[in-house]
Amino acid sequence: MTADDPWVTVSETAFTARFLLDASADTADSVSNVDVFVDLPNGASWALTMFTVDEVRRLLAVWKQTGEVAHGSYFRGVDDVIVPEPGLAAMTAAIRELVRTGEIEVVGVRCESALEQDDHHA
Repeated sequence: MTADDPWVTVSETAFTARFLLDASADTADSVSNVDVFVDLPNGASWALTMFTVDEVRRLLAVWKQTGEVAHGSYFRGVDDVIVPEPGLAAMTAAIRELVRTGEIEVVGVRCESALEQDDHHA
C-alpha cells in the first residue's frame, strides 16, 4: 500500500478481497473502518464497509456531538459488517465466513464486474 496505490489485496481460493486503506492513517493491523470489494471466482463482485465495534462507538460519540444521524442515536448501513477487532486478519476472517455461507449475497452490495460491463457495451 502506498499513497499512489491504496489497495491491499488478500487472495484466497474462494475470493479476492481488495481493501481501500488510507495510507496516512491505516495499517494492515490497525484498520478499523474500510471499504472492501470482494471478488468471487464466478465473476461476482460485492462491496462491503467494515468497522470494528470500537469504531462504531467512536462514530456514534462524534455524531452525538455534531448532531449528525439524530445526534448519534443509531448506526446503520446497507453493506456494513462489524468485526470485533481491528486489522485485515479479523476482517478477512469475517469475509471468509460470509463467502462460505453465501451471506455475502445478503450483506454485500452487488457490483458489476469488468466482464459484465464489457457485456453491456458489446
